Amino acid sequence: MKTRILIVEGESITAMCIADVLDSWGYDVCDPAITGADALRAADTLRPGLAILNVKLRGGMNGIELAARLIKDFGIPVVFISGYADSETRRQAEDAGAAGYLLKPVDLELLSSVLEQALQGLQETK
Repeated sequence: MKTRILIVEGESITAMCIADVLDSWGYDVCDPAITGADALRAADTLRPGLAILNVKLRGGMNGIELAARLIKDFGIPVVFISGYADSETRRQAEDAGAAGYLLKPVDLELLSSVLEQALQGLQETK
């Protein structure tokens, strides 16, 4: 069974590019969410196996806050793809429980590896 992945990204072109790559790798990609509230609704109804988030989102919730909720409320591992390279943002993502933090433009080999590790970690905790 294919792993369902939720993409939460405010830039539709970026979300579409990530979705195309994931689809070509055989993942079941949900329609991208652009706000934290949209992502929480999608997580509740679609039950993805993993979420890919940007730090900066539209709406009142940022990606760090969303990650903490997805992990705590749904047990969904989270990987960030972001343009923020500062150590404080990385630390916040790690503190929220993120399984990975990649910088844009993302290296696809690294993305593949991080996704596999995150999903392997999920299988080991079940």
